[in-house]
Amino acid sequence: MTQSNFLFELWQQPNFRAVNKFYRSQKHKGSASGEEQVFVVWDTTETENTLVGAVRLVPYEDYFWLRSLYIHEDLRGKGLGHQLLRTVQSHISLPIHCFPYTHLKSFYSKAGYVDTPTAELPISLQQLYERYSNKGETLLSMSLFP
Repeated sequence: MTQSNFLFELWQQPNFRAVNKFYRSQKHKGSASGEEQVFVVWDTTETENTLVGAVRLVPYEDYFWLRSLYIHEDLRGKGLGHQLLRTVQSHISLPIHCFPYTHLKSFYSKAGYVDTPTAELPISLQQLYERYSNKGETLLSMSLFP
């Protein structure tokens, strides 16, 4: 499979049913909803396109919070996650913050994200980061500034 077999785009459908079904198939508990902007990856090799990747961006007043970047487990390591992030970056002109697991630091760094001290995050994200950390999650705080 080549990159040309995949379509990267902003989700335009009225509901997130297919996206949430994809997340469940990857054993992810979260789901897209509300005013989130969701970007997806379609595998176009079959007659009917198959959803094989997604990422959610929660909008705030002057930034986005990136959540739930998943690529189908059989397709990981092929550059689809990086291309999905490039697609996001081509649509978003505000800062994007995320809390990746520590083992994903290199992945996000290669996409241009930098370590962000939690004290420099917007207050609402500081509180979210603290809540996740208190649950025992080993997370980083990273940001992309346009």
